[in-house]
Amino acid sequence: MDLLLVGLNHKTASVEVREKLYYTAEETEKILPEISRSFLKEAVLLSTCNRTELYGILKSEEIKPEQLIDFLIDKKEAVGIVSPSHFYIMRSYDAVRHLLEVASGIDSMLIGDVQILGQVKDAYEIAVKCGVVGTLLHEVFHTAFRTGKRAKSETSISEGAVSISYAAVELAEKIFADLSKKKGMLIGAGETAELTAKHLVAHGISELYIANRTIERAQKLAEQFNGKVIKLEEIADKLTEVDIIISSVTVNNYILTFPQVKNALSKRGNKPILIIDIGVPRNVEPRIKDIENVFLEDIDSLESIAKANYERRLNEIPKVQRIIDEELKKLIKWYESHQVAPTIKLLRDRFEEIRQLELEKYRNKFSPEDFQKVDALTKSLVNKLLHVPTVNIRESSNGKPESEKIKFIQFVRELFGLEQK
Repeated sequence: MDLLLVGLNHKTASVEVREKLYYTAEETEKILPEISRSFLKEAVLLSTCNRTELYGILKSEEIKPEQLIDFLIDKKEAVGIVSPSHFYIMRSYDAVRHLLEVASGIDSMLIGDVQILGQVKDAYEIAVKCGVVGTLLHEVFHTAFRTGKRAKSETSISEGAVSISYAAVELAEKIFADLSKKKGMLIGAGETAELTAKHLVAHGISELYIANRTIERAQKLAEQFNGKVIKLEEIADKLTEVDIIISSVTVNNYILTFPQVKNALSKRGNKPILIIDIGVPRNVEPRIKDIENVFLEDIDSLESIAKANYERRLNEIPKVQRIIDEELKKLIKWYESHQVAPTIKLLRDRFEEIRQLELEKYRNKFSPEDFQKVDALTKSLVNKLLHVPTVNIRESSNGKPESEKIKFIQFVRELFGLEQK
């Protein structure tokens, strides 16, 4: 198989390097036709925050993978920051296996990443839109989609929160079940708060308040997630309204105190409230957990949840690998069956099968001597009928690009009904 992969990821390059080589969807759509004209007969460019990988089939043996690497670096004006040493080069089934591992989430920075399969599909669809996907990459990427889907449905590789922010939201769902009827408040507007807001919104939180020392930062986050900004001094008043509070700021004194929460709970009719303190040092007075109907969790409890879930995901990797092995075998079988020699053999076997079946119908109508003559006659006839098609199949495949050869063989197999067996 002539498949080639050149790429870099979180294992070979730092975030500073990766972000320099990140291609947006718009940039990918512009660059793929150029790659197709200059280097590849088929091409798919996958670019995320953790990887940039180019899959394709070289136009000729004279083109070297290093030329593609230089091209990707030059296009982003990243010379001096991104080096060829950051890249890996894979070929044939090694490249396919890598793609299947990516699509199933076991090659991600976050094992079991649920977003990567969608990103692989998006990359493929952009390439299809650009007209640079042929028969081979179509089959390879659909194998990847199937593998990713099976990994998610047949294993627990994507189950359980493995990040602090997601663990916080997962805990909220366990307590309240339906977040669409609940209001949330984030205290802090940093990276952790942003990730938490993303998860809360994705899980349908009905309303989200954001409190932060720097109002501009809170406003920016609120605009991103359709939230509402409040001042730090307004937090105590909002305790009567919100059901979920997640605090992640750096302070010397407690943001939430025992009297504040006790007072708020009586005003809200003792309806349960979940407070998650992931600040260092702690943002919430610890004895608040003694108040009835108040659930208080800190960063240690969330980290233990995330760690246990991560270990469970690691234990699922062998199951995913077995799925990858199965799907890779199917692809290899498909690919080899679309080569010339197996197709010619299948064609001859099919004609011989028909010949034998028809002969058996008339065996009793001939003497043994005559039957042998009919057998030889029909065998000779079949060989003569298949001689020209066999020669033409071989000659028509010679010199064709990989994807065109596969398409031609596919046509032959369908023409003679060879796929029906």
